[in-house]
Amino acid sequence: MKLHNKYAYGQLFCYSGLDGTTSAADDFVAMLLDEPITLRFHFEKTVSLKIPVGKNAQFEAVTGDMLDGKDFFVGFLNKYTIIGKAPVAPVVETEGDHRSVFEGATEKIHTNFAYFYLTTEWREGACYFTFSYRTSNTKAPTQVELDKLKKKRLAYFKCLPICRDSKYEQLYYKCLSINKENVYSAEGVIPCRWTTPDRVPHRFMWIWDSAFHSMAFAEYNLDMAKDCIRSILSVQEDEGFISHMSGVYGGFSNVTQPQVLAWAVWNIYKKDEDTAFLREVAPKLKKLLIWTMRNRDKNGNGLLEWFTEPNYTECKCGESGLDNSPRFDFENDMDAIDFSTYLCNDARYLAYIYEVLGDTENADYFRNVHKETREKINALMWSEEDGLYYDRLFDGTLTGVASSSSFLPMFAGLCSQEQAEKMVKALLDEKSFWTAMPVPSIPKNSPYYDVDMWRGCSWLNINYFLILGLRKYGYTEIAEELRVRTLDAVNKWYLETGTVFEFYDADNRICPFHLKRKGEQPEKPDYREHVHSISDYNWTACFIELLINEIYN
Repeated sequence: MKLHNKYAYGQLFCYSGLDGTTSAADDFVAMLLDEPITLRFHFEKTVSLKIPVGKNAQFEAVTGDMLDGKDFFVGFLNKYTIIGKAPVAPVVETEGDHRSVFEGATEKIHTNFAYFYLTTEWREGACYFTFSYRTSNTKAPTQVELDKLKKKRLAYFKCLPICRDSKYEQLYYKCLSINKENVYSAEGVIPCRWTTPDRVPHRFMWIWDSAFHSMAFAEYNLDMAKDCIRSILSVQEDEGFISHMSGVYGGFSNVTQPQVLAWAVWNIYKKDEDTAFLREVAPKLKKLLIWTMRNRDKNGNGLLEWFTEPNYTECKCGESGLDNSPRFDFENDMDAIDFSTYLCNDARYLAYIYEVLGDTENADYFRNVHKETREKINALMWSEEDGLYYDRLFDGTLTGVASSSSFLPMFAGLCSQEQAEKMVKALLDEKSFWTAMPVPSIPKNSPYYDVDMWRGCSWLNINYFLILGLRKYGYTEIAEELRVRTLDAVNKWYLETGTVFEFYDADNRICPFHLKRKGEQPEKPDYREHVHSISDYNWTACFIELLINEIYN
């Protein structure tokens, strides 16, 4: 087992809800800074714990909650406490005013928003320390306590599925660590453990992210996979709506997100055939799909339209998850190929769920929704000339804006073999979609092409969808090439930066830290100045794990 051992900027360091109680409402989470070891905690103003072991420090393991190396160890004991030892004494630095009070070996640091305690004790040439937030401490740990914590943290990885490809082994365990660090415990209105895409800077729960996280957890922790689904359904409103973004106080947006929950639930069910879980979630999945059909079909033609905000230049369609895609540069309302495909796909899986539950009425209803939506997608959104699916304006005109979403009907099994053949031809065009790291969200020869999120960059969730689609229609060699190109590109930047990212340069030339994200980046990556392609990004980690082990759900 080769654990990730690269210390670098942008990695998260925090206590996981898989180990005990966390507090998203008052989160003690750090990001690693360039200089080893610097943990920057994010509050109103930052507080940093610096342990200056030097640039030549040798790390044996760098996980989301433990830094282990030659002559030093740092680990989270609980949600507000870090313990460790080092050959040098740690120091606390704050932004803004603070006051320190010393009581023996303990320093109490007062700021205008919180207080911190640092207790140090030198023994046999090493400085043992305890650093805590809002929790007083007066004792540094013993070596026995540090060894016990280290053993516990390493045991977590020893119980996980092994990596099937040694080429990507450290990347694989890095991704498993990312899964763990982005778990919160039950809190507020969320009655179970839940996941976030990134505890810095977002710290909230998203619909389709939760579904994607569940698919990775389903390979090694079915209880957590089910909690990913339960948590997002727990914030559902009475009429069926689920806010695309929620926290421990509930949902706080007026838009939803792509329907992939029934698909994810079916994937979980296949692992243990837990019909009680299906019975628990099916009514809520039904309410969500019905709400969507009633509220996102203005023209009543059975195809869905995303809610858009034309005046919000940087994010015209947050509901789609494709915030700044040029697909939404049109001012007119349009039927969306991806939204309609997701509906069609989830209706089919919800029909499967109701069949298992013996509810023939609901099974027949959603089977019919799937059938009618599939027919309308093929009749109204397919371009025979281009061999692609497009969004459709309300006047019946296809937009002609090709995107990675144009291939999604293949993932959902909605097209004919002949249509799939045409789409594969378009996919393999090196001037458009078959780039160094396929599949760009917008083709390279498009006038809209850029390196800004959904205006050209490649995303792991879409690549996974397309790999499933290619395999479904018999294009296994192309699917394998897409898998390998994807993993090799991710691994390239992982080896350089020590992390995985929200999205990647389709040409595989620009480090993700320096890609645009709704605008230009500063020279040195710092999300406080401008949010970069987010590091330690959870759904990317999930799909990497599935692709490395060739899990196709």
